[in-house]
Amino acid sequence: MADTDDIKHDKLFVASIDFGTTYSGYAVCTRDEYKKNPNNPKMKVREWNEGSYITDKAPTSVLFNPDQEFDSFGYEAMNKFRTNPNNIDFRKWYYFEHFKMMLFKEKDMLTKETMLEESLDVKNLEMKKKMKAVDVFAEVIKYFIEDLVQSKTQQGTVFTNDDVHWVITVPAIWDLKAKQFMRDAAKQAGISRDNLTLALEPEAASMYCRKVPVGVKEDDDGGKTIAAMEVGSKYVVLDQGGGTTDIAVHEVTGKNTLKEIHQACGGHWGGITVNGEFYNFLVRLLGGDVINEVKMNNPSDYYQLLYNFEHTKTSFTDDHSNSPNDQQTVRVPYSWLQHFKTITDCELEDTVKQTTFKGQITLKRDKLRIKNELFRKFFDYSLNHIIEEMGDLLKKKQLEGVETILIVGGHSKSTVLTNAIYKNFGNQYGIVIPKNPDIAVMKGAVLFGFNPEMITSRVSQYTYGIAMQRPFIQGVDPDSKKTNLINGLVDNVFDKHVEIGQVVSIGEFLPEHDYVPASRDYKAVHFEFYASRNKNPKYVTDDGCSCIGVLYFELTDISKRKDMTLKLNVSGTEIVAMITEKSTGKQSNGYFSLLD
Repeated sequence: MADTDDIKHDKLFVASIDFGTTYSGYAVCTRDEYKKNPNNPKMKVREWNEGSYITDKAPTSVLFNPDQEFDSFGYEAMNKFRTNPNNIDFRKWYYFEHFKMMLFKEKDMLTKETMLEESLDVKNLEMKKKMKAVDVFAEVIKYFIEDLVQSKTQQGTVFTNDDVHWVITVPAIWDLKAKQFMRDAAKQAGISRDNLTLALEPEAASMYCRKVPVGVKEDDDGGKTIAAMEVGSKYVVLDQGGGTTDIAVHEVTGKNTLKEIHQACGGHWGGITVNGEFYNFLVRLLGGDVINEVKMNNPSDYYQLLYNFEHTKTSFTDDHSNSPNDQQTVRVPYSWLQHFKTITDCELEDTVKQTTFKGQITLKRDKLRIKNELFRKFFDYSLNHIIEEMGDLLKKKQLEGVETILIVGGHSKSTVLTNAIYKNFGNQYGIVIPKNPDIAVMKGAVLFGFNPEMITSRVSQYTYGIAMQRPFIQGVDPDSKKTNLINGLVDNVFDKHVEIGQVVSIGEFLPEHDYVPASRDYKAVHFEFYASRNKNPKYVTDDGCSCIGVLYFELTDISKRKDMTLKLNVSGTEIVAMITEKSTGKQSNGYFSLLD
């Protein structure tokens, strides 16, 4: 482990924002506390009040007024929109939840101008309200900043945002565009580049569980932990969040250090996919027209039913599913029943007896009762994908010697998920579930903010390269390229800098490549930066290649030849480029910018 005095910043505090799909929160730790006890420093986790309950995270729900001005976040936004005590016409307001998934779903099209549709997915596209996605993300981050500053000020601490180094967590399976988008949002919220670190969620959780001797679900005395693993031990981190499933593979390299040994994988199989399956059930039961009418005319009641299901889902266990006579109850707001009768001229209570769900569901007034066997099926989409992905991953050669699976993330509290992991992999692997697995990422991100050297190497998720021109090569380039030569050069060549699956040491630059500007008159150059899942793309126009940004550099001595070298450091959560002008030896660092 690096010496605790060797910290990349001199900020008095490190605060981490765990920006989740369904729930978000932040934690903070003083620099003095970390230096005093680097293995288990005291961290302050912001607590949120929901009625008589206190939670470590708040719903990732945000409300804007008709002028697109921030109104509220979390439970406040959710309850204001749901209960509407002041009878506000929310059809003119903007309400967003689960919007983080947009950065995964829309990653190929992501720009600074990307628009985010309101969460009410109405049928009439002309009625959908939109805001700039970066504005929505920035306002949530800004809310966390102001909330922390206010809380410290109320405690009598002289405190400003400049006293904090911020760490924002992101899924490991996000591509560079999504990560850069989050950086842009943080900058807009008031966090400078020097005051920001992005932490990969499974890495952050792994750091926390490696440094802190957290107990395991079935072993309350803390005897079985990944903190006790010896150098060379390998383990899988299954980070099951609300939106995405992140799977990483780590190897212990020292007492408090680790490295990644396989590129992160996963997908959109988090907890909200269970809600998605329930929504599909509602469509089959009620019809799309009924649901759309509720959305348009009673948006609060629309969300109320989904909240009611969420509450029932979180308390559902495999113990319930093993009792065939038991059932789960979800309360249906009256407006749902009213709109169903208006559109179909039938009572829903009578109609359910005639549907394909006969015998599986009953409705008595506003109580929808779902047999456990059917309720359990809402989890199948998520579980089937996770088990398949884990099974395929564990067969790979790089994972030989893996003995442990660490399960973290908010959705890992679901026994339906964890029991499926035990059933499929428990005979071959030790299963470790820390206490409070939903805040392991948030606390680990604080540790990463103080000591990023805990990660020694990563595995590249993509093949990265630069678009360039070069002379036609017989036998390499197809003859069709001859007809499209520009000044005798082949255009759109993929000049590969790093290959997917390649191990990259943290902080190290890869070998440099030579480039020459197309014209001697250029005072600046830009490099189009591409990523691909293919190992050896030949041209940036090949299938699977995506332009993820542009690198800009200003040149100095324009009177001389402008030959230059470019080398990349792709080991971090962003890519750093260094250009060297051969005529002057001048070096410049650059960071790719998101496309407008």
